[in-house]
Amino acid sequence: MIRIRKSWPSLHRVGAVPKRAGGQPEIRITRTAILALVISQLASFILPDGIASAGLIIDPDVRQLVRAGRARVLVMLQVGESGDEAQRADAIGRAQDTVLSRLPPSHASVVRRYTSIPMLALEIDATALLALEAMADVVIAVKSDRTMTPQ
Repeated sequence: MIRIRKSWPSLHRVGAVPKRAGGQPEIRITRTAILALVISQLASFILPDGIASAGLIIDPDVRQLVRAGRARVLVMLQVGESGDEAQRADAIGRAQDTVLSRLPPSHASVVRRYTSIPMLALEIDATALLALEAMADVVIAVKSDRTMTPQ
């Protein structure tokens, strides 16, 4: 059974907030507010592709390709947001340097370093993929770098 209060004297005015004994506003946390908070937090973990960023994402094609030898991949990097382009470029460079310093040299080679997007194009083998999987603090995803033909 739902009980409905007939009226709150302090709510007769539009926008009024109920007050506690000391004149402080009364704060009520409702299930709706908690649900809205949880949903907003979950939404903040969604990547542009609609994939949750709770863990490192490895494209299944990459695993298959490195079993057969080397594969070209795009490594998406975790970089903090910055309003200044120069600071963002520096942060991208630092993230790229971190990844490259942790990769075994003979198992990965740089195809391209991007300056304006947090990404790195590499050619890797299975050993380098294992190393990338251990870099969840810097790497968000590893995807196959495929050449697409126009239709």
